Amino acid sequence: MNSADSGQSPGPAGHRDLQDCERALVTAASRYGQQPGEEVVRACIGILEALGSIAHVGADGLRVRTLRVLLSASELWWRDGDGDGTIDVEPWPTVPVGTLVAQAESAASRTADPALRATARHMAGQHLVVTHSLDAALTAFTEAVELARAAGDTFTELEALTDLGHCTVGRDINLGVGMLERAEALASRLPSSCLHPEQAQLLPMTLARLTGHIGVAAFDRGAFDTAESRLRDSLQRLSPGNTPGPFAKTANFLGQLLTAAGRFEEAESLLTEAVGRLAPRTTTSTHQGYNLGLLGKLYLEWDRPSQAASPLLTGWDHLCAAPHVSLLPLLRNYLGELLMHPTYSLRDVTRACELFTETVEECRRTGFQRSEIAALMLGARGALQLGDRQSALGLSGEAVERLTETGEMPALRSEEVYFTRYEILVSAGRKEQADPWLDRARAVLLAKGRTITDPAARDAFYSRVPVSRAILAASGQRGHTP
Repeated sequence: MNSADSGQSPGPAGHRDLQDCERALVTAASRYGQQPGEEVVRACIGILEALGSIAHVGADGLRVRTLRVLLSASELWWRDGDGDGTIDVEPWPTVPVGTLVAQAESAASRTADPALRATARHMAGQHLVVTHSLDAALTAFTEAVELARAAGDTFTELEALTDLGHCTVGRDINLGVGMLERAEALASRLPSSCLHPEQAQLLPMTLARLTGHIGVAAFDRGAFDTAESRLRDSLQRLSPGNTPGPFAKTANFLGQLLTAAGRFEEAESLLTEAVGRLAPRTTTSTHQGYNLGLLGKLYLEWDRPSQAASPLLTGWDHLCAAPHVSLLPLLRNYLGELLMHPTYSLRDVTRACELFTETVEECRRTGFQRSEIAALMLGARGALQLGDRQSALGLSGEAVERLTETGEMPALRSEEVYFTRYEILVSAGRKEQADPWLDRARAVLLAKGRTITDPAARDAFYSRVPVSRAILAASGQRGHTP
């Protein structure tokens, strides 16, 4: 008997019973990637409101699945004020993400369905990587993978393994890459093995994210051509209007690669377009803040500090209003680099060093080692500029020790860490101790260069990137050639 037969009135969104809500969820999921994300979010809100008035044992399961779609479609507008993000989309401009995740976990627990618990744990991991720490997120993602595998939920296992692999790269690049390869193998079993119909609708965006994360891992390994191919493939499948969150993140990753390769004009065009496309959609966004910050970093690499200041400071304001524990230290380091730039009109090396110290302390709490190592390296440079050679020696030593412990780190230029150690040892009159670090920096640099097939692009990497030029110049003085 349905709600009309029993005399029940339709739910708030016009959905009369559980079957209506199920159909509405599949329709909403089918729109993800095809229509503006706000419309998908509003459709999910209507379903959740209707489920609140439906007393049925299956309502909890559908609630978890609806929240999954809602959080996927609303990623651009997640906020993290005082530990709780918000879905900043009318009619829910102030609903905390943490509250929605908690609702999903409670509903999943009531069903005792391991597949639904896996879905909720995956959502929790995505929230924790924004608000808490890498360790907490890794734990949640690992639990989600295990629960989904035990339940035979291949789609949720794929989603969770994609995020687990991406985050694990920051701790152990080989382990993380292995997870991403496993995720790619899982994808071949879909959509035929989806447990729920909306999963097949979400699959194209999940595969686009996976492709992008594989590209990021290739970049982390210094494989520039492979990374660019994967990232461009991912970006082509995404839409700034319909999937603005994933689009913003993938554009940022590709922008990082183009900047690191010395292809500054291409990076500027990409990041400017990404920022412009998102601007009408949001006034305060973590993703918009990060893209603005990276645009500022690009101008620093391009030796244009006067152009770097505005996007960097604006991006910092965005992130302070919509914090993300892994992104704040990245932009803080960029700000410190700006303050240390020799031609920046408001140069303040002392303040820069204070920012680097803040980053080190924060990252040791949250577990984001890339920014910690970068801050140690940059702090060493700042100390040297201030004439504190002893601190410079200590900080650069810590940076190379941490890099040795962690191995290659996401988007962290190992050659720059080694070269900074070389320069500081030379400044201290320890030339013999310094030379092996220059050799290591040069070896890493040349290995990356060999992954760039196009000769002109390879030359740009060697000749336009400041740290590349410096390493090759120092090596040339010792009789080496590229």
